Amino acid sequence: MPVSRLRSAVRLTGFILLTAVLLPIYALSLGPFLRTRRPIQVFWCRLVCVLCGLTVRVSGTRHDGGATLFVSNHVSYLDIPVLSRLIEATFVAKSEVADWPLFGLIARLTGTVFVDRLSSKARGQRAEIRRRLAGGENLLLFAEGTSTDGTAVAPFKSALMDVAVDSAAPANCVVQPVSVTYPRARDGSPLTGARAQHYAWYGDKTLAPHLWQMLGRPGAEAEVQFHPPVHPASFADRKSLARHCYAAVASGVAAAHARAYSGWNKHAAE
Repeated sequence: MPVSRLRSAVRLTGFILLTAVLLPIYALSLGPFLRTRRPIQVFWCRLVCVLCGLTVRVSGTRHDGGATLFVSNHVSYLDIPVLSRLIEATFVAKSEVADWPLFGLIARLTGTVFVDRLSSKARGQRAEIRRRLAGGENLLLFAEGTSTDGTAVAPFKSALMDVAVDSAAPANCVVQPVSVTYPRARDGSPLTGARAQHYAWYGDKTLAPHLWQMLGRPGAEAEVQFHPPVHPASFADRKSLARHCYAAVASGVAAAHARAYSGWNKHAAE
């Protein structure tokens, strides 16, 4: 896919202007105006997807019946607007995100729970997650603990799963696995191999160059699949819950890429 510098410049300018206008309004939406925050967030996410050339396709049914821990794979910074427009939930993110330019500020303003698995603060962080779930708040966890190229799913970390299965977990909490995939470009061609990195941000890639090149490409399709929710009490421990969520999410990612391949092959044969 060709990278257009003009397209990058126009889209980046649009992103900066959009964020500069909406971020202060969001931050000042307090008291009686607090209810406007979610519509502002959804509006921002939708326009960011437009600016990135993303078409979002959704399958499955999102759980809306009470506090939910959504458990997803992680491919890119694009996961944030893609998932936020669909799910009203607070993200659980690694502590380094808080220090990122602009994106860290957005994360702090939206109430992101920052965790450091190697820190002595981990117990308090898990207690904060339990408190939020017990209060009816939805949370979204990227269970791989990192991002990948999106063509497969890394094993899920079970460290934070105990907030849903241990004795202190909220009794009404539900866990829902979610797959997010970027299987094809706007022209329908599969995003695999070296092409996967066009929209996946992982490893030691630097954010700014990747963002610039991504914005300069025509666009891609994102697929979000909501898998059946489960009750944590049905599992013996956090590891079995993590394995279940991993299997569901991995199958969703594999199916999305298989559809992209079959659809492209059929198109090429016609």
